[in-house]
Amino acid sequence: MNLIMSGKTSRNMAIMICVNILMVAITVLFAILCRKYGQEWMLTLYVTFLTISYHFIMRMTVGELITIRYRNRKFNLNSVGFRMYQFEPELYKRLKVKKWKKNIITAKPEQFDISKNGMEGMLHNIARAELVHRIIMVFSFVPLVLIIPYGAPIIFIMTSIFSCLIDLQLVIVQRYNRPRVIKLMETAKIDFCRLSRLSK
Repeated sequence: MNLIMSGKTSRNMAIMICVNILMVAITVLFAILCRKYGQEWMLTLYVTFLTISYHFIMRMTVGELITIRYRNRKFNLNSVGFRMYQFEPELYKRLKVKKWKKNIITAKPEQFDISKNGMEGMLHNIARAELVHRIIMVFSFVPLVLIIPYGAPIIFIMTSIFSCLIDLQLVIVQRYNRPRVIKLMETAKIDFCRLSRLSK
């Protein structure tokens, strides 16, 4: 099972790296063409692929840096950022998160394999993933500064909003899953205590 999950992760990461390289290559190509021929449509494509390249590379970079930074660091789940609020269960029910969260593609699926990480490890990975996607949501709007030199505000605004919404749904999934893992942990502790008392 672990080998399968590792294989999935390796394949997903390889695909992401290849996509990043492809986006950068296309960006460089249109930068050269735009510089040489100065056509308006070339500038539009250059700006578009430049923005897409940023989003792909930024997502990967943030994910890896946070993974390294918080590999062995505990999260305070009662802090303002991680605390669960009363309105959330009803909100996630209305959004039908349970129905569509299964279709979410995960770059590193083994991080959410409870048989490999245990419940505490999975809880840690869920919190870390939530932090990653929250940071990415903020960085999604950095390309807006390129409106100044390049114009084309629609391209920058639309790609930033689209990127932010992708990560918002991933934050929602992690916040939906977290209390369920905590409940499983609490149930397991209760069962363990009962078994301990019975064995005495």
